[in-house]
Amino acid sequence: MSEKMYIRLLRLYPPSFRKEYEEEALQLVRDRLRDEAGFFKRVRLWWDLVTDLFVGIPLAYRNSYAATEAMSFSPNAEGIPSFKVLDKEPLRRGSILAGGAVSLTAIAAFGFVLTRPIAYLPISGSNGRMSPIESVLERLNRATTSDTAVSGAKKAAESASAGPREQQPRPWPAAAASAPEPKTPALRSESKRGVSEQHQVVPIRTQNSNEYSSYLVELPKPSKAMPENAMRRRFLVNGNAFASGPTTDLTISSGKSNPVKVRGQSLISSKQPQLENASSAMIRLFQTHDIVMFGEVHDSEQEYEWLCKLVKTPGFADHVDDIVVEFGNALYQKTVDRYVAGEDVPFDEVQKARRNMVADAEPVSPVYGWLYKAVREANMEHPGKRGIRLLMGSPPGDWSKIKSSADLAPYEAEREQWYAQVVKDEVLARHHHALLIMGAGHFLRGHDQALEFELAAQQHRVVPIDRARLGPGNIERELRAAGGNPYLVVFGTNMIDNRGDVDKRFDSWPAPVIVPLPGDWVGALPAQPVISGGHAPATPLTLADQADALLFVAPCSVLQTVHLSKADIEGTSYGQEMIRRDMILLGHPMTFPYGAQPQCVQPQQASR
Repeated sequence: MSEKMYIRLLRLYPPSFRKEYEEEALQLVRDRLRDEAGFFKRVRLWWDLVTDLFVGIPLAYRNSYAATEAMSFSPNAEGIPSFKVLDKEPLRRGSILAGGAVSLTAIAAFGFVLTRPIAYLPISGSNGRMSPIESVLERLNRATTSDTAVSGAKKAAESASAGPREQQPRPWPAAAASAPEPKTPALRSESKRGVSEQHQVVPIRTQNSNEYSSYLVELPKPSKAMPENAMRRRFLVNGNAFASGPTTDLTISSGKSNPVKVRGQSLISSKQPQLENASSAMIRLFQTHDIVMFGEVHDSEQEYEWLCKLVKTPGFADHVDDIVVEFGNALYQKTVDRYVAGEDVPFDEVQKARRNMVADAEPVSPVYGWLYKAVREANMEHPGKRGIRLLMGSPPGDWSKIKSSADLAPYEAEREQWYAQVVKDEVLARHHHALLIMGAGHFLRGHDQALEFELAAQQHRVVPIDRARLGPGNIERELRAAGGNPYLVVFGTNMIDNRGDVDKRFDSWPAPVIVPLPGDWVGALPAQPVISGGHAPATPLTLADQADALLFVAPCSVLQTVHLSKADIEGTSYGQEMIRRDMILLGHPMTFPYGAQPQCVQPQQASR
């Protein structure tokens, strides 16, 4: 009935307007009629329609001439494109004079600014003040160091080394030999001191740059615990020094900064990161991106405590329409819609949505139920407003009908494709903004290269990194092709290796914070083990290679994963069902974790 009334109201608009926009207007009304049920929501809908009617009809008739006089941009008879002025009314002389005066004033002001001296850092003996034009000319005319000079500097450094040739540090493998020669003077001031047996000159490429600088690497003295061949077993991957043997401390010196010590990881930038309150930063991201992908760590207590606070933060619901979760079976989408809308839905029915996700071998952590409840509570705090919708991102597999791995295989094969299609249909097609929550492995960029590095490490091979090949994952690639503008945030820790060691620079952070990764020392850290909490080995891929920003909620010493208790599993129908699913997924039942457990690798007690 309401749709028919609106069709009659549309007849008040001019025919040209109806021909162009009638279908889109009807589709919008149908969507709102479907989503805005209830008396007050319908009253608000009709108020919007009537208001739009009174405002829009005069505008439609006033602009209707544009439809009767279609503009043609096709070539004329002579093949020359023709152009027409859309506005019937010609420009007045006063408008032309005013526009010309403003343009001339802007040009004069721009020329004046370019000629004014501005304070710069002293360059090449300048007095520290020069105009922008002078600065550009100075950089263009600046002398560059030739490859011959660089090679000569290296030879001079090598000749200053003590001892015969066989006592010198071993050369870097072929990955380093194939790197281009540095384009900056080698050793700078360090070359005056000479290079001893414990030093080696290596070209290091600046983060996000194709230029190389020479660094003096100081290796520790050999000992029984760390012989000389183990110390120097290093390889250079596209400009990053990366430990392939036992982890040792390296001192990296350059003419630009103080020596920087790193331990078994990529050489890192000293630029400090920009920290921002995590909730404020997440909400701000939706002002410039329609999609924010959050790569989660499964079952993390502190991570989901923060997510629950985020959805209740004032302003979040004003910017976010949907939350798409991995732990949600699409078979139960209508049940979840009713639940988060505030309706009285049995708890057992809602639990089926997250407990029946396909390809899940462990009992589902209660943290995902926290998020469902938080979205419901956030919606109920603002009755009458269009609330946040919780979208189920897992394929609609019915476990009561899955009896074998062959029955499960089609659902497993389309997990990422299904998730991406849900976002395209329910978010992008409706011009919504959405927070996407899924395991970080599904979102990280350079996934193929990461697998290649892990395989090479197992086979004790060196694989050079090619950042030109780094690309988005399957889901991000599909969303970008559909017109989305995603931004990737991953959950991270202060863990820097698989022995429980942490980076002390995280200690001063006012967690929780979100940190943009490009250009600072955080982005230059190896993505693993920071993302995995020490459970995955480091690879040459940095955090900036694989994501846009890092969420840090707490140090590793307090992070925990939460599982169901033993009483919730043993002897229950859910526990028996999980054993049945494990037989289908794995071929054998697995040992389930219970209760709260440390999320990160724990420090090993070194014997003294």
